[in-house]
Amino acid sequence: MTTSSAASRIQADLQELFKADLAPGDAYIRFQLTSDMTALLSMKQVQESLIVETEKITTLPSMPESVIGIMSSRDRVFCVFDLAQFLALPSRLIAPRQYQIIVLQTTSKQPIYMGLAVYRLQGILRLPTAQILRSLESFPSNIAPYLEGVVQEEETMIPILEFNRISETLTKINNQ
Repeated sequence: MTTSSAASRIQADLQELFKADLAPGDAYIRFQLTSDMTALLSMKQVQESLIVETEKITTLPSMPESVIGIMSSRDRVFCVFDLAQFLALPSRLIAPRQYQIIVLQTTSKQPIYMGLAVYRLQGILRLPTAQILRSLESFPSNIAPYLEGVVQEEETMIPILEFNRISETLTKINNQ
């Protein structure tokens, strides 16, 4: 039996990590949208994910319920939305101590940053395009317009949300 220091084990693990091939497919951030629904968003427009104390978000008067408020991160100020409420789903974000937020950037000429608050961030996974199904009829009409596709995981269908469609609608809400 050989003994090694924690530092040498970490160094060996890091070397293996950098040698490893990335899993095939596109990267998606996985999150719990409601207590019983997991969802995915493409990492292409994700800038960062944050856990933010409630006090760091400034509420805005006379805004729709899905608008939590505004905050800043990395010298950018942006609006934060409750994604579940926006999709007309039951939200568990009522009066939390902190928010788990995915910060995304639009692809327009003048990029806009938006924060989407979710129930729980769960990590990143890669999906080959062939695994994504285009069959969307199993989802309610309030979610269907924002779906890119779905992926089946055991008995569950996990929706893949399309950020550009979400941001178009949120921008319209913000400009009213």
